[in-house]
Amino acid sequence: MLTSLALLCPLASGFAPGLSPLAAPLAPPPLVLRATHGLAMAATEATTAEEKIPSFVQTEMRGAAMALHTRDQAPREGKQPAQRPVSAWQPGRADYLQFLVDSREVYRTLEEIVDSTDEFESFRNSGLERSAALDKDITWFAEDGVEEPTVKSQGSSYAAELRQMVADGELERFVCHFYNFYFAHTAGGRMIGKRMADMLLDGRTLEFYQWDQGDVDKELLPGLRGKIDALVATWTREQKDLCLNETAASFKGGGSMLQHIRGPPAGA
Repeated sequence: MLTSLALLCPLASGFAPGLSPLAAPLAPPPLVLRATHGLAMAATEATTAEEKIPSFVQTEMRGAAMALHTRDQAPREGKQPAQRPVSAWQPGRADYLQFLVDSREVYRTLEEIVDSTDEFESFRNSGLERSAALDKDITWFAEDGVEEPTVKSQGSSYAAELRQMVADGELERFVCHFYNFYFAHTAGGRMIGKRMADMLLDGRTLEFYQWDQGDVDKELLPGLRGKIDALVATWTREQKDLCLNETAASFKGGGSMLQHIRGPPAGA
């Protein structure tokens, strides 16, 4: 018998049923936090003693994220009260495919913005890009008899928000979303993928969870962190704070797509 996803990991209990992603409560749910800063950012490398300037990503961005953890998730640093688990619910393959389709919409948007924005030139071809991998996975679902759905509001709204902040010149806000979304997938996102594979795909590992340009933890993520740190080194204190202040919103935007696999709204 398949174990309920809700029993394995409480997904989006912090999002009020029926609300749009942008109207969701501020406090993010447990797995969104783990997905964004998995297990207190265990994958994050410690700043070396010889570094003259501490990594902004590993110090200030990490601190902003840990402040949104609950005390049961991070006893020493968590500041939010414990959250109630969601009710048991078993997602299906169509639900998981919707999550992947909406995720692809956001990844495409991130990649398009980076490719078209001069300030983000150093972020290009990081090896973390996911839209091409998702193209293959979504095609596989279709070949296996699960028709590709249209993008729902969770993906389209978040993608539109990202495009608008860059159009408005709010690049500092975008950097926060950009990094947190990619880190979420490499941390807790892989836990989600393993559970969904075991529950729905007979253990199949999707292309979404495979990186062919290097070790994601030892090479790709550290490489991106270094490029973000180099950009942030040119910012004023005010610009840095604009980035940090976007942390909760980045959790909400990325976490909204987990609604597809956490279960329907209460009473639906």
